[in-house]
This record gives sequence, C-alpha cells and structure tokens, in this order.
Amino acid sequence: MMKQVSLILLVLTTFLFPVHAQDPMGRPTAVPDDLQQAIIEEYFEDNFSIGILWKHYQTETLILLIVSLGVILGMRNYARGLMRQEQRLFDTLQSNAVIIFDRASDMRLMNRAAKQLLGLDEFVSMTEDYKYYLKNAPSPEILEVFEDVRNNRHTVEREVVFNHNKVMRTLIVKAYPHYTDSKRLDGFIMIIADITEAIEKDRRVNWSGVAQHVAHKAKTPLSTITLTAQHLELLLNERASTPSEEVTKFIDRIVGESRKLNEIVHNLTRLANKEQMNLLPNDVNTILQNIADDYRAKVTRNIEIITHLSRSLPRVGIDIAHFPEAVENLLDNAIRAIGTRDGRIIIATAPGQWINRPGEYVEITIQDTGTGMDDDVKKSIFRPFSTHSKGGTGLGLVIVQKIIQEHLGEITFNSAPGLGTTFQIRLPVTKY
Repeated sequence: MMKQVSLILLVLTTFLFPVHAQDPMGRPTAVPDDLQQAIIEEYFEDNFSIGILWKHYQTETLILLIVSLGVILGMRNYARGLMRQEQRLFDTLQSNAVIIFDRASDMRLMNRAAKQLLGLDEFVSMTEDYKYYLKNAPSPEILEVFEDVRNNRHTVEREVVFNHNKVMRTLIVKAYPHYTDSKRLDGFIMIIADITEAIEKDRRVNWSGVAQHVAHKAKTPLSTITLTAQHLELLLNERASTPSEEVTKFIDRIVGESRKLNEIVHNLTRLANKEQMNLLPNDVNTILQNIADDYRAKVTRNIEIITHLSRSLPRVGIDIAHFPEAVENLLDNAIRAIGTRDGRIIIATAPGQWINRPGEYVEITIQDTGTGMDDDVKKSIFRPFSTHSKGGTGLGLVIVQKIIQEHLGEITFNSAPGLGTTFQIRLPVTKY
C-alpha cells in the first residue's frame, strides 16, 4: 500500500515538475523511450518510491503530503460537522426520548432526551452493547421492551410505572422494527414518552369537576339527615324520660356517619376550588413546633414525637390558614400507621438548593416507624378515594399534595413494608 501511494505521488510530481536530460552545455537532449523505461525500472528495483521522491523533490513532496493531509482532515471534519448538525436537528425535533438501533441492535443515534433518561453524558460514544446503556434506564421494563421487539420483530407498546427519585412516574414505551423498501430489516426504533404530567393534569381536571358536582349535590341532603337525626333524638327525650339504649345507639350512628360524609363533602369542595394562597414570609420551625406540641398532648403514650429543626432557616412563603392542614394530615396518617405498637414520629427541617430550578428551598421531613407501604399502595396514594386505612376517605393525601403545590413546592415520599414511611416537603425560600 505504501509503495502504491509513493508511486502515485511520484507520478504526480513528475507530471507537475518534469525533468529533461541535458548535454554538457546545459542544453536539453532527447532520451529514447525504451532507454527511459529501462532506467526507471532499474532505479525502482534498487530504491523505494518515497525515497526517490524525497531525494529529488523534497519541497514538492512535502507540499503534496501537506495538501493531501489537509484534504483528509477537512473531509473528516466536514463529516463530523454533518453528524453534529444531524444530532442537533434530531434533538430539536424530538421532545420524547428516541433511540435508533441498527440491524445488529447497536445504538446508532439517540437524542438529548434519551441521554437524560438513561443518565448518560451529552457526548457519550455509542460503542458499547445496547444492554450497557439500557441497564441505566429508570425501569428494567424498558430493556424488556427492546428485547421483545428484537427477538420477535413486531411492534411493542407498554405503559411503564415506576418510582424515580421518590416520585411515581409513568412512561409510554414503544419499539418497532424498521424495514427498507425491499423488506429487509434496517434496524429498530424506540420512542419513550413521559406522560406523568399529562396524567396528573387530566386527573386534576376530571376530579375537580366530579368533586364540585358531588359536593354541590350532597351538601343539602346530608345537612337534612343530620338535623333530622338530632331533632328525632330531642323528640324521643321529650316523650320518654329514658330512651332505649338501642334507639340512642342508632341515632348516634346516623349522626356520626353523617358527619363523616360531611367531611368528605368538605374535602371534595376543597379539591374543586382553586384557592389563591396568601403566601407570606413565615418561620416554618415555629409552625412545626406548635403543631408538634399540640399532637404530643393528643397522641397515646406508645407514640413519641421528636423534632429536629435546623437553626437559622430562611423564611418561606406560607399560607398560615391552609399549610398546617397538610402537616396535620401527614401526622394523622403516621399515627394510624403506627397503631397500638410502640413507635415514633420525627419532624425535621433542613435547607437545600433546587436542582431542577434556580433558588433555595426548606425541606420538611415527616418520618414514622409504622407499617410502611408496598409498591401497589405507593402507586395510588395521591389518587382520590384510594385508601388502605380503616376509616380513611382517600382524600387526605390528595389535599396535602394540592396544598403543597399551591405553595409552589413539591412533596415526595419513600416507604417500604415494615420500615415505615418518610414524606419530604420542599418549599421555595421567599424573595421578600
């Protein structure tokens, strides 16, 4: 190969810079063709081509080599530029995560959203086996989907629900084979869409309308039932000095259940109404300490309430009329989770820095040593009427989430059976 390149360079140099035979007086003379050929062949037998070029045409050979190297590097940079331009265009056009594989299942191209989903660097080189990259996916089901389409060559679509960074997320994963016009397999394409926010928005819209309708229709009949039961109790007391114990029990049950339904109606109304929070700078430690003191007086001796409040916390915007309701709901759930066993509830605060948005936050942690939750329960705790505790309405945590979101904050949780549950509330530090 080297000899061929050298010969080409020699021919080009000879063509560009021809040398003619000269007589002793310096005048050019003609050399017979057959003699020229014999001399060239003999010369090439005894010398390497690149050496001949360097010996007779050093400057010219150097120029040609530099030009050739420049052309090669220029073509390489041009190809890389086209690839980068294609990647930028790919990133711009796709908001969902898109991964393109060749027929051998090697990754050929992925957009920025896919790299973020897989936890990869922006400039990652796709030289490893596909399992190396897909193993970093937030759910192992993503790898299972690709294995399915790779082995069976048919379109696969699956809804994947998983807990990522203590937040339940939902993805639609679709993978399908791609064929050429001649029906030959060209590769595979995987599209991953995060529909968590869309589901949450749709759920809020739907439940807001349902809650408003049910609350409006149920409020008057429930009030009538409660007042009627109380009036009936008064009449019985007037007609009989000592009403029967059975009648009193039934009336008390009617009144008690009516109050529970009234509480549900109140919660539904709370969900349906989008209130404008009056967020004012407050010391969250003072609010939490007051709530903790009140609950210490209410809980039984088997439950210990501990506070670890960080000193010198910045103030956060809090609506004092609504925020305590969120904390109290979480404490009520913690008390129910502990039950009659010995346990403790820890309320803690700490400062922090947002990762996904500018600014600082104050984190409130409420941790209990209760029964904890399994995966099925964790998937639905923020859904209306999803309750797994006796006497619960299934609206408490929904209201908690709504209150925290109205405070421009976020709520996450972590739980495991037998290990208890921990809720984290992050509220942005106020700017005034």
